[in-house]
Amino acid sequence: MAGVTIIAPLWITGLVLWTMINWADRFSRPLIRPFATILGHPDWYYFGVGFAITMIIHKLVGTIATNVLGRRLVSEARNALERLPVVRTIYAPVRQLMETMTSPDSAGFKKVVLFEYPRRGLWTLGFLAGDVPMQEEGPPAHSIFVPTAPNPTTGFMLIVPGHEMRQTTLTIEEAFQMIVSAGVAVPLSLRLPPGVADSSDMAIDVGVIRGSTAGAQQRLAADATDDSDR
Repeated sequence: MAGVTIIAPLWITGLVLWTMINWADRFSRPLIRPFATILGHPDWYYFGVGFAITMIIHKLVGTIATNVLGRRLVSEARNALERLPVVRTIYAPVRQLMETMTSPDSAGFKKVVLFEYPRRGLWTLGFLAGDVPMQEEGPPAHSIFVPTAPNPTTGFMLIVPGHEMRQTTLTIEEAFQMIVSAGVAVPLSLRLPPGVADSSDMAIDVGVIRGSTAGAQQRLAADATDDSDR
């Protein structure tokens, strides 16, 4: 089992990286065939050439998109895509998710919080995503994304009042690691704040439970004795 715990993560990591490299290599492979045909070798190809071309394309697109003119062109193309009836339902959510996960300057997850869900006394991790103003004056509520374990790419959104949340010292990466491991890999930096383990309205007194159980057993025994006397 010790060997499995060492080899399995390495094997899974290597498998994921190899899959991504193969995908990147196949992505640019069609671009090589026309040039190889012109040179008289239509079947010429070496593994890794497509991967290198894909990386160069990503670098060029990223460089262009970060320039002033490039940002304007990208914004216009994005607006054009998001006006298309069918394309916008797919493109817009994917773009927002990728920007949230990859760009540190985007309006993505701000911090990891704790709040009671799905009922009082049970606590769950959530990602603070934004503020939701109230109709009347007062502190705003917050939109919280709660991912599902062990697949954090799915989840649901909740609007939680600020006074019902507890701050944590977890980073976004540490929280994702805990979620992917289904709670097995608990980060060392996770410390429950005072009061999380105690819920006054849901506290259970063990002595009361034992007393109720003993009383119920005594009543059952008395009923059994009465039945036998009859």
